[in-house]
Amino acid sequence: MQTKQIVFTAPCVAELLDAPCLPPKENEVTVSLEYSAISSGTEKANFIGARNGINVAEDEEAVFPRTVGYSAAGVVSEIGSDITDLKIGDKVVVYWGKHKKDITVNRNNVIKIPDGVSTKEASMALISTFPLAAIRKTKLEIGESAMVMGLGILGIFAVQELKVAGAYPVIAVDPVKERREFAL
Repeated sequence: MQTKQIVFTAPCVAELLDAPCLPPKENEVTVSLEYSAISSGTEKANFIGARNGINVAEDEEAVFPRTVGYSAAGVVSEIGSDITDLKIGDKVVVYWGKHKKDITVNRNNVIKIPDGVSTKEASMALISTFPLAAIRKTKLEIGESAMVMGLGILGIFAVQELKVAGAYPVIAVDPVKERREFAL
């Protein structure tokens, strides 16, 4: 089957291209994605060809084409013969996938979305764990203050997660007024 995929074909060039979507093997599922989260730092690094966008040594040139994406959600459209806990039509989170309309991944890379959670909300599941990992490493104790520098998508998640973890006060810093207001 053919699908569409966002591909960075050269520095500062993004294209929506035809791409294959293979049928699922016995331990795979095919998902029709409805939402794919964008992390502006990762996408920008890959878009402009920065070496930190992929594993490239400092003296190497960035290689194109590049494809990215890692936190998405959609509806199962096909299942492999060994899959017994999912069915066609189930809403799932897909992690470590790509920005594609249809994607086939290993069963271990999908999680069924609970009732009452939209695919739009669920598409942020994996990306929201990145700041959570940083918070865990600080060994935050309830009542300690915390400051978040930068209120992009990861910073906003960090502010929310710090509040839930018991940080007080949570100080949100960003030069953009609208981001500060949103954090409040």
